[in-house]
Amino acid sequence: MNQTESENKQDKVLRIKFGLRLKITVSIITLVAAVLGTIAVYFIFRESELLRNQIFDSMKREIEHLAGTAQESIGVDELAIISSIKNLEKISYIKYAYVLNRDGQVIQYFHRTKKMNPGEKLDDGLARSFNEGTSETKIIDIEDSEDSSGRIHDFSRPVLNKLDGKPIGMTVIGLSDIIIRKEIANMIRIIGIISLIFLGISIAGSVILAGVIIRPIKKLSTGAIQIGKGDLDYRINLNSGDELGLLAREFNDMTRLIKEGKSKEIEARLMQEQLDMARDIQEGLNPMGYYEKNGVQIKGFTRAAKGVGGDYFDYIDIDENRVGALISDVSGKGVPASLVMVMIRTVFTSYITRGDVDCSSVVTAINDALSADFAIDKFATLFFMIYDRSTRELSFANAGHGPLLTYRAAKHTCTAAKLDGVPIGIMDGVDYEQARVKMEPGDMVLMYTDGITEMRNSEKEEFGIKRVYSLIRKNHNMNAEEFVDKLVDDVENFRGETPPHDDMTVLMLKVTS
Repeated sequence: MNQTESENKQDKVLRIKFGLRLKITVSIITLVAAVLGTIAVYFIFRESELLRNQIFDSMKREIEHLAGTAQESIGVDELAIISSIKNLEKISYIKYAYVLNRDGQVIQYFHRTKKMNPGEKLDDGLARSFNEGTSETKIIDIEDSEDSSGRIHDFSRPVLNKLDGKPIGMTVIGLSDIIIRKEIANMIRIIGIISLIFLGISIAGSVILAGVIIRPIKKLSTGAIQIGKGDLDYRINLNSGDELGLLAREFNDMTRLIKEGKSKEIEARLMQEQLDMARDIQEGLNPMGYYEKNGVQIKGFTRAAKGVGGDYFDYIDIDENRVGALISDVSGKGVPASLVMVMIRTVFTSYITRGDVDCSSVVTAINDALSADFAIDKFATLFFMIYDRSTRELSFANAGHGPLLTYRAAKHTCTAAKLDGVPIGIMDGVDYEQARVKMEPGDMVLMYTDGITEMRNSEKEEFGIKRVYSLIRKNHNMNAEEFVDKLVDDVENFRGETPPHDDMTVLMLKVTS
């Protein structure tokens, strides 16, 4: 087993060990336990305080009753005091009770573990005092010497003379907190049992609830696994009206769209392969090589905006002295424009081989041959020129194309030679004019399509004709190939990441001798 398979197996084990069912169950149980714990603590604290207050109120009533009895009986009739002490002795959680005289000597008492004699002074180290004129009950908490975990609540109350309000004795009751502790323990036990019952119910309920929640999620998970394996025909059968049902329906729609998108992707890939082949064929139709022969340099470049395009350039020797060069821009882009471009090339290459041609006749022949075949919304601009080495004369004809940029080395100037003409494909029978200019060594002529001057950058700014002028003047010493490469690089750098919106084609002829 390789490392990847081992890691995948370990991941599956982890998913099973810490599955969503377990997480939901544990979360619900934790929440219920926290709520039950909080409620239990609150009730224990609250009931403990209530129990303590109830017992203390009971002891206050008992000591008040004992003090009243002592007030009536001290020095008169101690039988009533003895009866009250005996009654207190019957209460199991009262540890001791004393009736003392003014000097702190025992008149009557009971103590569950300690023996005393009447008349003996009570000396247990507690700071009980006689407050003249008041009969408030004082409570002192002390440790139970006979129970390390227990405490004694010592209640004491002065006994006042009815006539002058002076203290004539004191009553003391010692309350063991064992009753409080027992009641609290019993209450904790009852609350604990109730909490465990509710916790058990919550565990069962959480398991059932987790199962109900997990069931549709498992269906979604199974669907995701099947689709992940490539089964795009799989559909999740989950007919519920909640969010999970909506998710299942969205999942099924997504799968359908993925399948459709995959089919379209395959079709698009096949189409792109065909377009790539068409682009290679189209680029092969343009003479991409560098022409340099008998004092003439010619270089062209073209790039389609969308795979294939409608721009076309060509140059060909007509005879030993004359060389012809053509550039054309078909309206629109893509496959339709490229087909028109091929038609133009076919007519041009077949007509130019006659030998006895001039510029106007070539352009007229191309227009007449193609006008009847063009679609109603298609036309093309075209510029054709012939350079004659013997006369150093450049003749040209224009069918609606842009101006011919001419650089004069002697004057170091760049001008645009304009000659109007109707684009080809609009009507037949058009007579195209022909113009002539004299060329000298160092002179250059540049033809281009709109994709050069109208190239835009990210700020929607166009490259423009002025940049072309400036580039010619600064780099006129370059040969035709170097200058075309320089122009293309500058246009591409100007464009940056902005996609081109039109085909880009340039053609330069330079006279060197």
